[in-house]
Amino acid sequence: MAWRSVMIQNPAKISLKRGQLHLENEGGAYTLPIEDITALILESPQIKLSSTLLSACQEQGVAVITCDDKHMPNGVLLPFQPHSRQSRIAHLQISWSQSLKKRLWQRVVQCKITNQAICLESIAEKDESKRIYALASRVDSGDTKNIEAQAARYYWQRLMGKDFRRGGNDITNAALNYGYTVLRSFVARSQVAYGLLPTFGIHHCNQLNAFNLTDDMMEVFRPFVDDVVWHLKDSGKFDPKDNQLSIKIRQELANIGNVKCIIDGKSHTITNACDQIAASLVNAIEGKTPALLTLPKMSIRKKSL
Repeated sequence: MAWRSVMIQNPAKISLKRGQLHLENEGGAYTLPIEDITALILESPQIKLSSTLLSACQEQGVAVITCDDKHMPNGVLLPFQPHSRQSRIAHLQISWSQSLKKRLWQRVVQCKITNQAICLESIAEKDESKRIYALASRVDSGDTKNIEAQAARYYWQRLMGKDFRRGGNDITNAALNYGYTVLRSFVARSQVAYGLLPTFGIHHCNQLNAFNLTDDMMEVFRPFVDDVVWHLKDSGKFDPKDNQLSIKIRQELANIGNVKCIIDGKSHTITNACDQIAASLVNAIEGKTPALLTLPKMSIRKKSL
């Protein structure tokens, strides 16, 4: 089972050799089983890779992520894998009812807000998170009252400070964006593997977005990235004067797939949880009930004394 994110930060030549990823750079030559890789992140513009390696990555379901000149992810290559029920699932997905989509979105928003509350409870006094827990219980079908946005306003100011604004050009937002993009590739990878079409979402419906469903389902995982970024910031690893993320920070964020979450009382990595959620979403579509959708929950970190 794939479990590793591989980040290539320096000039290198990578190819397929005896069924494994083969890398050559100044330090020597290295090999790695492709089946162990969840995501391959190409950071250096001086990486040379073979088409046979790209093909092998797609055969093994590896998400290949490219980055811009500031080392921020800007693209992803996903496998177009045959699925035993691809056509049937696609037809079910594009014909799902508005009622089902609204009820699925209700569950997603409730889970996201609950995870935000848990994230906040882990780093602040419990009283700070009570309001967010209460907001989660108020989400209706389709979130018609936009409780998600109300929770976000309260959440961000208490998690990152009153001066923080999501979407800014500061180093904290850069770290969040990096983590979300890596996470997005994991969610999309799993959806494709289970025969889902990422283009057709349950809430997101931008005609210019090929990953509407991915953006829907990754919402429940965003607080996991928030938690990692908060701890990086709290430990002093961010320099407000920096205009881009350090190598060490990018490495930690690239490892987000190995962060643990809880599903049905059992611990799973986020990478594995993405597969479980994609499979359960297929079941929910086929069964026409949101009750079959399984979603991850954060566990409260123990505060250090």
